[in-house]
Amino acid sequence: MDDNSSSEKYMLTFELHKSDELQELSIHGSADGLEALANALLRLVRNTKQGHFNHDHLMSDSWGGTELTSESQAADSTLLHHVKIYCYKGEKLQW
Repeated sequence: MDDNSSSEKYMLTFELHKSDELQELSIHGSADGLEALANALLRLVRNTKQGHFNHDHLMSDSWGGTELTSESQAADSTLLHHVKIYCYKGEKLQW
């Protein structure tokens, strides 16, 4: 994400919820946090359309990043500290 992005400016978490029957990913975010995520996704799309296979890393400050918040928003979840987002040129990886 952009160098000026910071978890201090917004809230954004990816959290796993597990039960015997389900595995669910929840994304929690303030309006600014979700906008930062949307901008990261759009940037990946633009770069991939220009012919580049691209990916991005979102990390919490406890993992050396600034894109994700380090505090879980749900009591029964596991906070993810590192999220990788990949954008492919087609339906599968093409180098």
